[in-house]
Amino acid sequence: MRDESILKTLTVLYVEDDVNIRKMTSRFLKRRFAYVYEAENGKEGLRIYTLNKADIHLLITDIQMPIMSGMVMIEEIMKIDDALPIIITTAYNDEYHTSIKVCRNIIKPIDDEQLLESIISCVTNRHGFQ
Repeated sequence: MRDESILKTLTVLYVEDDVNIRKMTSRFLKRRFAYVYEAENGKEGLRIYTLNKADIHLLITDIQMPIMSGMVMIEEIMKIDDALPIIITTAYNDEYHTSIKVCRNIIKPIDDEQLLESIISCVTNRHGFQ
């Protein structure tokens, strides 16, 4: 596995509507990243991204959410930065809840090791870390 210390210099936006999953995964992310923005739906995630896009190095998002889906949010963010590393976390393994445009699609329940390996791979590929 690659060195995860690179993550301590990065900021992630994590979007998840399920409070329990968001709390648990945010705790996992906060131990590894310099900063974690949290949002409970795509509209809030898009607002946070728009206000802080220069600081955000990675987006991790659920797809099935109220107010604005993760897929709509992803499309809007890709209009701003189509190279931002994005990881989808979803309970569904079908074409409506996954995307070939993103770095990784992870099926819930989230395995911490798989998530960590995906994060490191995605940010390494985008930001040129070794």
